[in-house]
Order: sequence, then structure tokens, then C-alpha cells
Amino acid sequence: MTSTPNVTPLPDSVSIAESAEPDELTPTRYAMERGLLVIGERTELILLRHGQQVRTHTEAYRPGGPGLSEFGQIQARLTGEYLADVAADTSVTAVYCSDLNRAVETATIVAAAAAPGLEPMPDPALREVDMYSRDRGGADVSLDIQHRAGEEFRRTLRWDAFPNTETSDDFRRRIHQALTTIAERHPNERVLVVSHAGAISSFVAGLIGADPDMFYFAGHASVNRVYYGDDRFVPHSLNETGHLRVRAALTF
Repeated sequence: MTSTPNVTPLPDSVSIAESAEPDELTPTRYAMERGLLVIGERTELILLRHGQQVRTHTEAYRPGGPGLSEFGQIQARLTGEYLADVAADTSVTAVYCSDLNRAVETATIVAAAAAPGLEPMPDPALREVDMYSRDRGGADVSLDIQHRAGEEFRRTLRWDAFPNTETSDDFRRRIHQALTTIAERHPNERVLVVSHAGAISSFVAGLIGADPDMFYFAGHASVNRVYYGDDRFVPHSLNETGHLRVRAALTF
């Protein structure tokens, strides 16, 4: 039998050590902390994936794409409550979202809890990768071609595997430019941005120089944070889903 370790309970009030001022840090430590934007001026972008969408043929062809399922609405509400708790020290000053229905609905629900009074601002540049597009050669792609493209995607995890689809490089540039514009519009603020799994992963892949576009799968209504300062982005956290896991509400 495994014994339970003795754990000393924390006192009712625990004071957290104050961060050192820049002039108290060694040059090396200051370079590390400022270089990674954990001190000094910065904008924080909270990147959310939308909640679970309705997956029906009818909903898929709805203008603006599918909306949230009932479970997706619950996920968005849980994430809004989570952000309201952890963001108490610095309020969200603006809310942006993809203009697709599932992102707009998620942003509206999350903002009601985490950023009361703020209206989400839809931006088509935050949309998911443009796949099987009529503007790129036609949306009627045979099942055989889709299967072969799917196998290639499993091998490379890049959007270039799919025909009639926005290229990996173009997609990364689109999302990076959209988020740069938002970050520079809100210096030293905290901004909520609701987008899509492919968009978030491709954006972070570009930051870290990863070849795969989908090198991780952001869960529905997951929280992903990046800092912006000194003309660059730095990832801070990816796929925060603990608030969903404890309620058995995590899906992909």
C-alpha cells in the first residue's frame, strides 16, 4: 500500500515575493526576463479556440458556418468564468473574434463573464484556414482526393497537403498580421481573441519555427497566451484546459 505523504498546509495568507526591479537584476537575468517579455511593457493576447460546434450537414452550410452546440455553450461559459477569476488583476480591454458563427458566439459568451460591457469585434482575418475553397479552384473535391490529402496531412501536418486550399505560408502570414495589428492597436493591454484550432497552432508554429502547421491541437474553448513587445511575440502558455478537465468538458 502506498502511504499518503504528509503535506504541510499553506497558511491562510501567503505573501508572494516582489519581483526585482530591472536595476536590481544582473544584466544576464534582465536580458532573459525582458527578452521573453515577463517584465516591462507588453501586450497580452489571450487566444481562445471557439467552443464545440454543431456538426450537422445543415449547420455546415449555414451562412457563417456552424454555431455552438449546447455543450459548446457550456464550454464557453466555463472559460469565461475561469478568465474572470484569473484576470482579476488586469482587466480585458478589447475582444476580437473570427467572423464565423462559432467564434462570434464563443466570444459573446466569454466576454459576458470576463469582459462585461465589451462587444466582440469580428475580423475575417482571424478565420480558420480556407480549405477546399471555390475561390481556389472549387469546393467539389472527390472523396478519393480527400482521402489521399488526409494521408499526406497525417504525414506532414501541413495545410499544403490539401488541394484548393490556402497555403501554409499564406495562412501563417494572414494570422500573424491580424494578431500583430491587434497587439499594436492595444499597447500594454490584455486583449481577448477568439479564433480556431488551426489558426492558433499555425500562428504559434510560425513563432517557434515549427515545420508542421498543426503541431498541437488546441481544445475547444482552451486558453493560449502570447505576449507582444519589442516588435515580436513570445508564447507564454498553450492549451490551458484545466478548468474544462475538472468538469469533464474537454473536447477537440
